[in-house]
Amino acid sequence: MSLSLVTPPAAEPISLDQAKARLRISDSSQDARLTHLIRSARQRVEGDTGRACLSQSWLERRDAWDGDGRLCAFGTQFKLPKPPLISIDAITTYAADDAPTSHDPADFFIDTLSEPGRLALRPNGHFPEPGRRVGGIEIAFTCGYGTDPDDVPAPLVEAIGQLVEAMFEGGLEVGMPASVTALLTAWWRISL
Repeated sequence: MSLSLVTPPAAEPISLDQAKARLRISDSSQDARLTHLIRSARQRVEGDTGRACLSQSWLERRDAWDGDGRLCAFGTQFKLPKPPLISIDAITTYAADDAPTSHDPADFFIDTLSEPGRLALRPNGHFPEPGRRVGGIEIAFTCGYGTDPDDVPAPLVEAIGQLVEAMFEGGLEVGMPASVTALLTAWWRISL
């Protein structure tokens, strides 16, 4: 399995001006560094929580539907990574000769309300089997809380802001501040 970012978010959960206000910076001498820190802090929060803050597109390549515990409900549902799920944009399988076959996502029930989001079979449906054993399934999907920074839950935004402050003062190698850990605890992935 591989997961590739196709389209990154168009904005960040906190703006450059908001970061500058938090750090009491009034000039533009640190703008490039702060922009980098904001992106790094968001990516760290997303990585630690397994979530997507703002709308972004991903492509997952798989060898098979099963194998990693994401095929569930007696093989009738498949869980997508990076909640919250906004949409499934394309499903493609590849034959043994590498010929692609597109499958209409509308042929499935797409559950965007569950976390993680799920692709579920309709009655008498089945997950299309690939002919190619390696990377025979591709799922293109969009995830995140929305396109506007105000769509991101406040604890995640605050965690990003505090992490930007910590990295600005201590560098990119800074450990996770206890206050950020406390904010993220409710959002961490739990695997059973």
